[in-house]
Amino acid sequence: MASRHKSIIVNPEHQVCALCGCRVSLHWHHLLHGTANRRIADKYGLALWLCHNCHENIHSSPHHEWTEIDRALMQIAQERFEEQYSHAQWMALFGKNYYSDREIALSPYALAT
Repeated sequence: MASRHKSIIVNPEHQVCALCGCRVSLHWHHLLHGTANRRIADKYGLALWLCHNCHENIHSSPHHEWTEIDRALMQIAQERFEEQYSHAQWMALFGKNYYSDREIALSPYALAT
């Protein structure tokens, strides 16, 4: 069955949490937050699968490591977008550069395709 989701980050047919590898209770996570950004993320495929636990932690955990993971996912979204479009287009759409001088390590399952 074909997925109704579009992603330039992962293959949406490969339904597995991009962070932990879980295959149940999956949520389609938009890598840019806010109503307007979610619409743009849908249009350009800036989303991926997260399990319920990882999705909840990304959005509501008080622990710093989840904030770092969320930022790393935003950086990946920007990188993949700019590979297909441009930095100028990214800035025109989102108005924020998520790149930093430091790399943020993700789990071995991160962005598994």
